[in-house]
Amino acid sequence: MTAQIMARTRPDTAGTEDANRRLGAHLLDVVRRQDAAIPADRRAPRTVAQMRARLAAAVAAQEDVCPMCEYWQCRCGSAVWQPCSGFGAV
Repeated sequence: MTAQIMARTRPDTAGTEDANRRLGAHLLDVVRRQDAAIPADRRAPRTVAQMRARLAAAVAAQEDVCPMCEYWQCRCGSAVWQPCSGFGAV
């Protein structure tokens, strides 16, 4: 039995290159359609430029933090604060 299994020839591989090309084209089409269905604000960054832009937006958003309570939406109410004018200023 083992000799019969070992003696089998490989199936004909003619046309597999075309089949692989068609499969690759189909998969690329499916991925592009699924990516297009994701809203732009929910899409993960894929390139370095997209990642840098997202990081720059996050850093810019941090500048809007309340200096008293350190929350983006102030939780300290109507707190009155005076920014320092320099080192040792009161």
